[in-house]
Amino acid sequence: MRTLIALALVLAACGQADRNVPAAAHGAPSAASARGPDLLVMRLPRSGGPLRVYAYPRLDSLIWSATDPAPAIRRVLAFDEDAGLLAFVDAKGAPGRVDFRLDNISLATRTKLNDVSSIDGSTFYGLTKEGHLLRVTPSGDWKLEPPRAARAAVPLTDGSLLLVGGKEQSAVVWRLHPPEPKLLDTAEIKGAARASWVQAGDRLYFTVAHSLIGVRTRDLQPLNEIALDGHARALVATPSGDRLYVLEDSSSKIDIIDRYREKVSEHIELPGIAEDLRIDPLGRYLLVRSAKKDSIWVIAISTDRLIGAARSVWREDIPFVAPDGAIVLADGGDVVFADGGTLRERRRVPQGASDFWYAFSWTGFRPRAASLDQPVQFPGADSADSAVTKPVDSSLAVAPPPIRDSTPPAPAVVKGWIVSFAALLAEDKARELAATIRVHGETARVLASPREGQTIYRVVLGPYPTKDEAERVGRESRQNYWVYEATQ
Repeated sequence: MRTLIALALVLAACGQADRNVPAAAHGAPSAASARGPDLLVMRLPRSGGPLRVYAYPRLDSLIWSATDPAPAIRRVLAFDEDAGLLAFVDAKGAPGRVDFRLDNISLATRTKLNDVSSIDGSTFYGLTKEGHLLRVTPSGDWKLEPPRAARAAVPLTDGSLLLVGGKEQSAVVWRLHPPEPKLLDTAEIKGAARASWVQAGDRLYFTVAHSLIGVRTRDLQPLNEIALDGHARALVATPSGDRLYVLEDSSSKIDIIDRYREKVSEHIELPGIAEDLRIDPLGRYLLVRSAKKDSIWVIAISTDRLIGAARSVWREDIPFVAPDGAIVLADGGDVVFADGGTLRERRRVPQGASDFWYAFSWTGFRPRAASLDQPVQFPGADSADSAVTKPVDSSLAVAPPPIRDSTPPAPAVVKGWIVSFAALLAEDKARELAATIRVHGETARVLASPREGQTIYRVVLGPYPTKDEAERVGRESRQNYWVYEATQ
């Protein structure tokens, strides 16, 4: 009976406390109650103007607005969660940054650049009209003149950069690590002088005639040629890089390429001719532009199944996949949010198509915790002033400082060496790949591990007692691999 009375008192107190919270507080992100980053949508007029950020999926809850107007944005390049920086290219092709922490919108450089790219939201790479590389950072610019005029710059997550240039009928790829000017590797891809390209994980593929020809990004070593039925009009890769989707000229089907087998593994039939592809950054949906230009098709990547068609124009920002998996469309002057699984309309934003849209996740708009601004209190001390002004009795013996153990901590015990072949988001694809890898009677296995709210399935062999043995197994597998220490 006492337990029930106590529980009732606690619930009553919680209800009273909740009623004392202002209504506006319920709509704002809370550092105490929210789990994971906040889902957000940035909007600004397509011709430039006030830039605002709204909570998603409510869209009527304004979280942040810039003090100064923003230029017309053509496309967003990258967002740096740590620094709160968003890199964009404006309608004139100039690179710029939105600093959400400092409430600042500015252009990164006045130099006219082509093929501007960024991978971290802070550093830009672009090409001058002469084909020279310009690296733009908040601390200064850096310029490089390659052996031949470059036409593309591909920044990589390890800090290195690939430059793509032309040589008669071939494409030339250089690898370097800015700001060091030394060219570390060079590769030539014959017949790819004006070919389009796509990055898939640690590989870079070029469209050459009726095939794809690629190189490894870490050393520019050539890969096996992948045969196609026709010339590739558009190609995209999944975020993990395990598959490529290729759309051929005047085709009503999409080829699915297994990059580990280096061949076309499946096809997706479309209701009509398509002309462009766009992939969800989280790897959930593939968006296909119809050649009629008034609609799109949506494909579920997990099953490679055509879900259906939806009416929408095709812009740099729309259609896109919202954080919760909704398909965002532009229908006339309105923006429509459709269910990803059924394409049924969830909600409509009247006249929303007049804005530029960008969805992202971040914790930086949450209110600062009050405890961070409290002075530090030390046990046994009345205040900082008393610690300074209190007289010291010199007759008291001062204890010597404790002797510190200078012995370095024991290193982590290495349990062996693992040979890893792939890290995939789909378990069935990982197990299918593992079944094809067998060395000395041992078949590769799949290890599941959580990462950033998702499960990653790794295809591995081992552990092996020495790194040399693991490297030997990797070479004998005739697969792309890397070796790492197993410390657990």
